[in-house]
Amino acid sequence: MSSSSRTRTKAPRSTRIRRNYGISSSSSANIVADLDDVLLQILSFLPIKSLIKCKRVSKRWRCLITNPNFSNPIISSKHPLPISGLYLQGTRRDIEYRFVSLDDEVNEQLSLPSSPLRFVDHPTPIVIMQSTNGLLLCKCTCPPNHFNRNFYVYNPTTKQKTLLPQIIDHFAVSLAFDPSKSPHYKVFCLKRTSTSSVSSVLYHLEVYSSNEGPWRRLASLPSFALPHTVTGLSNLSNTVFWNGAVYWFWFGPHSRDCLSFDINTEEIKTLPLPFLDHEEYPPDVGTLRFVEESRGNLYFIEVNDLSSSDLPVYEMNRNGSSWFLKYHVDLETLAATFPEMIRTEYYTYRRIYSFSIIGFVKGETDVESYIVLHIPNKAVKYYFINKTFKKLCSFEPSQDDDDDDDDDGGDNFYGFRRSFQFIESLANV
Repeated sequence: MSSSSRTRTKAPRSTRIRRNYGISSSSSANIVADLDDVLLQILSFLPIKSLIKCKRVSKRWRCLITNPNFSNPIISSKHPLPISGLYLQGTRRDIEYRFVSLDDEVNEQLSLPSSPLRFVDHPTPIVIMQSTNGLLLCKCTCPPNHFNRNFYVYNPTTKQKTLLPQIIDHFAVSLAFDPSKSPHYKVFCLKRTSTSSVSSVLYHLEVYSSNEGPWRRLASLPSFALPHTVTGLSNLSNTVFWNGAVYWFWFGPHSRDCLSFDINTEEIKTLPLPFLDHEEYPPDVGTLRFVEESRGNLYFIEVNDLSSSDLPVYEMNRNGSSWFLKYHVDLETLAATFPEMIRTEYYTYRRIYSFSIIGFVKGETDVESYIVLHIPNKAVKYYFINKTFKKLCSFEPSQDDDDDDDDDGGDNFYGFRRSFQFIESLANV
């Protein structure tokens, strides 16, 4: 046989490889699919924070990670998700927020300057109303009529948002989202019943569901009256989703209660807040209150005596019927390290503590649980069990802040107006 014949009968190298491994060119699509399956299996073991970084590798990786068939089970399996940071709302008329990371790897960081939060396609800043398991409930004014509002559900991690259908004559709004039970969220709106009279005002609930669409009234829940102590919309601005129920808290000169709605049983009830030592005296306008959900637990803190070094923390029991004393914070130990906390009240000349509460983080164990306090010009973590603390970050005033009007503390007991959890999440909105 000639050399040319031997050359023609010798198969190309690529063909020999495919024959040796039993692979044909027609199965190349299956190879890619198998590789995706392997990649998804590997990615499923990564924490949410690492998955977010992996989205930047390529468009293909981003598509795989953001696919609901992957992201929903991952979010559910990793619930409850850890709190990564806090959005802090300033006290100025212009709505501005600072962001503070809770990452221990960032040592004595400097918080980001105050700035408005905006959507690129909306002309006015957004206002955060509630944070729930990685999603934010927000509202924006709608120029030229600033009495109109747009409401959004927003994932700050993925930058995705959904505009809710228009809400008319709402009294209070609350977001409910539990990724361990469902990838879908619900928004509840408390509204005045149109047939109610002036002498007997009744209310009802409407719900928007991310998988069912427009607002609908809950037919199973009859109209109901609110306690007479609820006198305005701002009284119900503090809302929390916990243990399958939404809670609206209101605080007045003679009331300390919350309204709860159980999503599963569709029952509504009024729950009193903890009775504190100073209950014989009505809380004054300087009372500091803080309500927060963390890792499946609900906490309440109230401070009416600024001269007391003891800061009690209450936790609600699992059936949602009562509160019990869970932790104590010793402010004196903090003041020994940060003497700028000590002030003299100008009209009584008594010694008081200058601070506000901006966060509560329930760890996997009690030893890892801590509270985040804002003291003049800085934020600190205080661990409940071992009574230790560490400086978390420093604050610098905004460029337009005056020396006598600093939204970061100074003589202002309240510090930041409100705080909202930032939780990294791949949840689709």
